[in-house]
Amino acid sequence: MAQIRLYMTMSLDGYVVGPQDSTDNPMGIDGFRLFDWLDRRNDPGPSSEVYAESLATRALISGRRTYEHANHWQGDHHDGVPIFVLTHDVPDGPPPGSVRFVTDVRECASQARTAAGDGDVMVHGAGAAQSLLLARELDELELHVVPVLLGQGRRLFDNLPPEHIELDLVRRVTTPDEELPQRVTHLRYRVLRP
Repeated sequence: MAQIRLYMTMSLDGYVVGPQDSTDNPMGIDGFRLFDWLDRRNDPGPSSEVYAESLATRALISGRRTYEHANHWQGDHHDGVPIFVLTHDVPDGPPPGSVRFVTDVRECASQARTAAGDGDVMVHGAGAAQSLLLARELDELELHVVPVLLGQGRRLFDNLPPEHIELDLVRRVTTPDEELPQRVTHLRYRVLRP
């Protein structure tokens, strides 16, 4: 069965965007600093390997906010994979490219797993990640932790209830030889089920 894996870059203090993010400023104030590690995505090394793994996924689940802030990826996130946007309200009009809007988190996960076949499903967005976690549909978290403190913005796990969720670290790779802006620690955790 396809694994549903969150891929998110975050600051050390847990922010995935800087303050005052909007569709006009999707990463907020100074939030694009979180993606400097992608400057090395085509160079040999850990960041390239992790990036290639993400692009090998066969379906994508995104939160509506992330989808809007990414300008809908013009209907194609990577290689034409199906994009499932988890939303409370389905917009009028046909979605672009391979996009489908889904209002139920379990149905969204089921459709994405089916579409991915023997591949994996990528997840983007704090809201989608939290919904999938609470529904026990998120299998793994691939977190790209950047050594910077943003201080404000939107945190990845801000709206979770006080429920205990155990994680098992299955991979940790760092880029210690990179220049400071490209340094990142890639952490993969498996979500443990009770």
